[in-house]
Amino acid sequence: MDKKIEDLYRLRKNHLNSAAELFSKVFFEDNLAKLMFPEEETREQNLYHYFQFRINYGLLYGEVYATSSNLEGLAVWVYSENIEMTNWRNMRAGGFKLYCKVGRDAIVRMSKIGTFTSTLHKKHASFPHIYLAPIGVDPKFQGKGYASKLLRPMLNRLDQDKVYCFLETQSETNVDIYLHYGFQVLSKTTIPDTKIGHWLMERSPE
Repeated sequence: MDKKIEDLYRLRKNHLNSAAELFSKVFFEDNLAKLMFPEEETREQNLYHYFQFRINYGLLYGEVYATSSNLEGLAVWVYSENIEMTNWRNMRAGGFKLYCKVGRDAIVRMSKIGTFTSTLHKKHASFPHIYLAPIGVDPKFQGKGYASKLLRPMLNRLDQDKVYCFLETQSETNVDIYLHYGFQVLSKTTIPDTKIGHWLMERSPE
């Protein structure tokens, strides 16, 4: 039987801190996280503040789902009309607090990455869609099917509604996983001034 979005736990703002803690662990060794926050001793705390902002953005301008109230895994989906992070949207989501917590240098690094990804996104996805950004499963639950539990219900809904889905990843391993779910690679490049690969992927409704 196809999984439905109602089978997932829709995140509310009172779970924001716990969700940010989850993602700060999940993405600690992520290439993009290391680029934004190169100092290992402060990275987890900075990631916590960063993901407070990112998850809150999803709550305001999209939908955020967990596998259960225990937050074994989490997926943030943003509607395409809200992907552009305007000053107003940033402020509403906690952008000023993020600036104060992580500092100017980190914000500059994030802005450069954001400009690159935004330009790429506009080039390839100028029509209505939903954007997966990001998805992660608690390390102690990885390999147990929780990512599938997060993805399948939303992808089923997108198929029914005939809506496209986009995502970006900096992991070739993740590319292979997403191919399994019907995504296709639209572009493969590197983040400017780095050796970090960057894949933009699209899934057409089935």
